[in-house]
Amino acid sequence: MNSIKTLFVAAIFFMVSCYSFGQVKAEKYDNPQWVSMSYIKFKPMKKEPAMGIIENYFAKADQDAGIDAPTVYHFVNGDYDMLVIWNMKEGVETLNYKTTPDDAKWMNSMTKIAGGPDKAMAKLEEFMTYVEDWDNTMARKE
Repeated sequence: MNSIKTLFVAAIFFMVSCYSFGQVKAEKYDNPQWVSMSYIKFKPMKKEPAMGIIENYFAKADQDAGIDAPTVYHFVNGDYDMLVIWNMKEGVETLNYKTTPDDAKWMNSMTKIAGGPDKAMAKLEEFMTYVEDWDNTMARKE
């Protein structure tokens, strides 16, 4: 019942504010910058071997592919060990790709660095065995 009252009050507030401020018009953000963020928690004692894969394979694939490396933060407390942030060059249009052009370049570089497609997939799978939890989200910087 309280949620119905809250919804009703919010609807009235919205209607009154629309009349108070004039007609509501559609408005887009000016040049929004979208990012994809991954919060990663490693299994106990597995962060160090995971970081080895990141340094020896993932970061080298970024360089070889000529794409920007993600921004990485290492947490000192909390539920996760690491935050990885990738810029979405094409904004939310990125979501319409099955594989982005940068992802394809990165995977081709990863295949070259690892010594073949099977070895590249094995490194990705090994990395994932070190991960306990992985949450994704997106954000917009105005």
